[in-house]
Amino acid sequence: MKSEQTYIKKPVVKLTGKETFKNTGTKKFSILEFWQYGFSNLNSNVLRGVLAEFLLECALKDDVTKELRNPWGDFDVLYQGKKIEVKCSSYLQDWNQHKLSTIRWSGLKASDLYWSSAESKPKRSKEKSYKSDIYVLAFVHHIYTDTLNLLDLNQWSFFVLSREEVKQMSKDGNSISLSRLCKEGCVPVLFNHLPQYFV
Repeated sequence: MKSEQTYIKKPVVKLTGKETFKNTGTKKFSILEFWQYGFSNLNSNVLRGVLAEFLLECALKDDVTKELRNPWGDFDVLYQGKKIEVKCSSYLQDWNQHKLSTIRWSGLKASDLYWSSAESKPKRSKEKSYKSDIYVLAFVHHIYTDTLNLLDLNQWSFFVLSREEVKQMSKDGNSISLSRLCKEGCVPVLFNHLPQYFV
C-alpha cells in the first residue's frame, strides 16, 4: 500500500534583489530586474493594496520588526497584539477615466480559511465576519494624473477605525464609502501621524 506524502510549505526568506537566476546559459538577470518588470506600476489595482500594507508596516515598525507579507492570512499586519486589516482605494486608476473613481473600501468581512496538510485545497466557511481589531482604510487622494506619485506620502491619507466603528458605519456590511465616513465625521490622517493611533 502506497503511503501518503505530506509536503510542508517551504519557509519564506526576505530577498535582497541581488539574487540571480541560475542555469541561464549566457544570460544574467536578477530578482531586482524581475521586480522592475512586474512591479514598477505601483498604481495597478493589484499592487496598490500591497503597497498600502507595506506603508503601514513602515509607519509602525522598524526594519527588524517588519514582517514578510502573508497573502493568505486573516489580517494584514500584526502590531502589539492587534490584528490590522488594510484596504486601499484611489481616485485615479490604471486606465483612462472620464471621471474620478467613487471611493469605497470593500472586502471588510472574510470567510474562515482552514488549511489542512493532507488536502491540496483549503476549506472555506460560508460565514463571513470581521477578522481584525483595527481597519486602516488607505486613500490615494491625489487627483492629477500628470503628478501622481505613489512614493509621495502626501498624496495618501488614512482612516483608522476599530472593528466596532466599521461594523456600525457599514451597518454590519462588507464595504464602506468615503461619503459615509465623512457623514460620520471621520477625519483622515497623513502617514507621519499614523503611529499615534496605535499607542
